[in-house]
Amino acid sequence: MEADRQSREPVIVPLDDIGLLRFEGADVVTLLQGYLTSDATELDCDPKFTAMCNIRGRTVCTGYAWLDGQAAYLALHRSLCAPVQDFLRPYLVFSKTRLSDETTNVLLLGTLGEVGGSASGVPSSARRLDDARQLCVLPSDAAVEVSAETTAARLRWDLAGIERREVWLTAETSGEFLPQMIGLDEIGAVSFSKGCYLGQEVVARAQHLGEVKRRLAALNWSGIQPSPGAEVEANGRRVGTIVAAAGTDAGRALAVIRSGYSPPFSSPQSDTAFEFGH
Repeated sequence: MEADRQSREPVIVPLDDIGLLRFEGADVVTLLQGYLTSDATELDCDPKFTAMCNIRGRTVCTGYAWLDGQAAYLALHRSLCAPVQDFLRPYLVFSKTRLSDETTNVLLLGTLGEVGGSASGVPSSARRLDDARQLCVLPSDAAVEVSAETTAARLRWDLAGIERREVWLTAETSGEFLPQMIGLDEIGAVSFSKGCYLGQEVVARAQHLGEVKRRLAALNWSGIQPSPGAEVEANGRRVGTIVAAAGTDAGRALAVIRSGYSPPFSSPQSDTAFEFGH
């Protein structure tokens, strides 16, 4: 009973592995419409999960985008802030848009549960991700009391994202998968009606011709926690790649698995076993 109560208590956790890019200028929405997989004209103050692809239709980054006044923001894995800036630099030459990395200027917090207002030290303007989670962007010197059990709080946050099948690509997994392979089409992060964006022809062709041979699967794992990019094997043959994992001696993971393969799976890098989750 005590464990159940604690699992429902509101938590505030630092998101030290998440970075923040800022887009500002007269052409912000027009620029993002040409590179986001979702419809940039529908962006507002509530963050939307989205992605960017390269010309081959492979997903470069994933994360949450939103508008705030005349600027747009993209929260993504910190390891991809510099690569995404480099990726977009040639296209920014033709746009009245400035791109900056705000990661060191802000404090990014995740909240689970009814957290907010002066009582918790987190502004009531925290941005809603879903019914349970909020994203808070504060000045880097803000004084906020985070949850005492930081490791347990972060585990709850990560597991919540896995349950929603959100894949935050990292430097190890960037550029490897079509959006459909990591389930972006299943969670509304890809628009098939918005028109052209970088990689759109490849993504649309795969969708309409059914050429996606790898799909996202939820797994239960036990052993050593796998890292993003870790291989998944079946009978000694590589059949997939881990894209997210959370737990201690056991936990939950998301993996891109080739069609036609089923557990038991293993990892060649460690003594980790996998079974399909629910």
